Amino acid sequence: MPDLQGMAAFDAKGFSELPSLAQPGASRLIAELVDESFVEAGLRQVLDERSFLAPRGDGLAAGFPPKYLPAVVDRFVPVLDRAAAAYNACHRAAPVRLRMSLHLGPVTIDGTPPDANGAARNDLHRLLDSKPLKQAMDDSDPEVTNLVSILSDRVYQDVLVGGYSKLRPGACTRVEATVSGKAFHQVAWLYVPSPSGGGPDRAGTPAEPGGQWRFPRRPRFSQTVGNGTAVAGDVHGGLTIVHRP
Repeated sequence: MPDLQGMAAFDAKGFSELPSLAQPGASRLIAELVDESFVEAGLRQVLDERSFLAPRGDGLAAGFPPKYLPAVVDRFVPVLDRAAAAYNACHRAAPVRLRMSLHLGPVTIDGTPPDANGAARNDLHRLLDSKPLKQAMDDSDPEVTNLVSILSDRVYQDVLVGGYSKLRPGACTRVEATVSGKAFHQVAWLYVPSPSGGGPDRAGTPAEPGGQWRFPRRPRFSQTVGNGTAVAGDVHGGLTIVHRP
C-alpha cells in the first residue's frame, strides 16, 4: 500500500473566463500566493518536503507529509486568506478568489510519470470541483470572502475531531460533495476563514485598499530541478526563465 500523503489543491473562481493571454499570469499568481503564504505561516518545510507538485491550468495540487496537516489548517489557511484579501484590495479590477481542498490518503509516488496518482488524488480534485465549494464562493460577498476551503471527511475526523488542530470542528459545515457529470459523492466539510453572505452575524470586513499586497520582501526561494525549466521571480516584476540543461 502506498504511503499516506497530505494533499492540497487550489484553483480560482472565473479562471476559465479569462482570455488565453491572461491565464498563464493568473496561474503564476496562484502559485506565488500559495508559496509565500506557506513561508509567511512558518511552514517553509512543507515546500521543502513536498512529495509532488502538479500544476493544473487553473491552479495546482501538492502533496506533503501528513504530520503537517494540523499546521496547514491552523496557520496556512488563514494566512492564504489574508494574502488573497491584501492582493485584492490593491487590484479591485482583477481580484483573485481562491478555492482550496484538503485530503489525506494513499498516493503512489515513484518519481516516474505518471506520478502521484491514485483514488485519493482523484478525490482531492473532485472535492475542489464540488458543488458545495463552488456554491459557497458564489453565495459569499466578493469583498469579504477571498478563500473558501473544503476538508475531506478523513481530514476532518483525523485532524479536527482528533484534537490535533486548534480549529474547532464546529467551525466547519457538513456538506454532501458531488460533481456534475461525475460518479462522486462524499461527506465533506466546508471551512470559510472569512465568511459572509449569511446575515449580519456572518458579515466580515473588507480589506482596506492601497499599499503593497505582498508580505514583507524576503529573498526569493528557488526549487532545484534536474531537467526542464524552472520559473523564478514574481508576477509583478516580470518572470525570469532559467533553463537547466
